[in-house]
Amino acid sequence: MAGVDINRTTSGVAALPPDVSQEIWQKIQSASVVMGLARRVQLSGAGVLWHEILADSEPAFVGETERKPVSNPTIGSKTLKAHKIAVVQTYSDEFRRDLPGLFNALIARLPGTLARTFDMAALHGVGAPVSDFDTLDTATAVSIKNTTAGTVDAYAGFLNALAAVPSLNAWALSAQGRVTALSNRDTTGGAILNPNVLTNGSIGSILGAPVFSSENAYYNGTGPSVLGIAGDWTKAVWGQVEGVSIDISDNPVYASNGTLVTAGWQDNMIGVRAEIHVGFIADDTQFVRLTGDEESS
Repeated sequence: MAGVDINRTTSGVAALPPDVSQEIWQKIQSASVVMGLARRVQLSGAGVLWHEILADSEPAFVGETERKPVSNPTIGSKTLKAHKIAVVQTYSDEFRRDLPGLFNALIARLPGTLARTFDMAALHGVGAPVSDFDTLDTATAVSIKNTTAGTVDAYAGFLNALAAVPSLNAWALSAQGRVTALSNRDTTGGAILNPNVLTNGSIGSILGAPVFSSENAYYNGTGPSVLGIAGDWTKAVWGQVEGVSIDISDNPVYASNGTLVTAGWQDNMIGVRAEIHVGFIADDTQFVRLTGDEESS
């Protein structure tokens, strides 16, 4: 893939070529467990009203000449709206000379940071927008902690998760969650995490549902630490507006409080801006938060 032709005499803004932007966007999706498991829909800049069937009609047996029952489905709606996730990095002009190095750094590091910001907001509410953006931080907590050595407490926790969400179709486990599933046993003495891969990208299965590995599923806030998220991922929807936007500029850069970070061209500095516009909605009653030990933040 060709590099971006930027040198000391370049001024203004230079956007990355479309093929580069597309490659970065694909890396973002690969790094985000939410983007990988939830349903993806087309999203406009103005957002979209998303309708959901909450309950079906309830037919009943009726006798001859008896009046048929009236039962209407229940329909709800939510607004799926795009929200901006962005970051600006600053580099000296000396670093700008080695543009292939900067380019490779963008490819390697920015997708993961943008994906993590999105996942942490959607899964744990960290930095999430205050409106028109759902989070799973209020989903029911289910302990998978093995409180007594040699028991099946952890396995019982996974069973409780399945009982709470009968339509559970995937587990997203952090390293700590995977350790719990591998180091504890079910009632037959086998490992809770079955190594048989059911779905591309999964690392195995638990109780018939595929397991996906993601460190974004871990959260250590107040109370027990969250080791993973599980549920019916058809009840979660995300969308994007266009692709990832990455620009390189020698304009001045300011901090969020208005403080000048660098004068740009005058200081022989450049700024690299990366942003995506994404939205997320979900029915948190169809998910559980898998918890372990209580740890300090």
